[in-house]
Amino acid sequence: MEFREVKDAGEIELLLGLIQEIWPEVFTPLIGKEQVDYMLVHYQGKDAIAKDIEQGIRYFLVEHDGGHIGYFAYSLEDDRLFISKIYLKKSCRGLGLSSKIFRYFEDLARNNQKEKMFLHVNRNNRKAVEVYLHRGFEIVKTVDEPLGEKFFLNDYWMEKKVAAPCPGLQPRP
Repeated sequence: MEFREVKDAGEIELLLGLIQEIWPEVFTPLIGKEQVDYMLVHYQGKDAIAKDIEQGIRYFLVEHDGGHIGYFAYSLEDDRLFISKIYLKKSCRGLGLSSKIFRYFEDLARNNQKEKMFLHVNRNNRKAVEVYLHRGFEIVKTVDEPLGEKFFLNDYWMEKKVAAPCPGLQPRP
């Protein structure tokens, strides 16, 4: 499995294809088609992604066996690494592939002297919440945040303290 940073218009188009496949499948049962459609334009649309990248959020395509199987995004903040997005295609979930992504995040946080990792997750997305809890994240806040028009983000804010590196060991690539 490899990660390739999204840097140009062609890569954003690849990313949008993944988003159009993954988001409706994941979120329509949780928040409904109308809100998913809204978010695909205003939250995960071409302009929103370009603005995110401009503001320092780094997007990566996840590649495996010659295909694109998902994506993630993060930003480095004052004392933490903010995991903005992490999504895999349905056929690739539950196979342990996300472990490499989480190791990448942990090493990145450690190498940048960040004390913790932080993320937002829809609190009705039970599978994702369970994955994050299993990975050592804790729920630190329950949030209902307006998303524009009549929609809300009904999220848990979760964080995980980053363990200090073991003396004498090199971080994983």
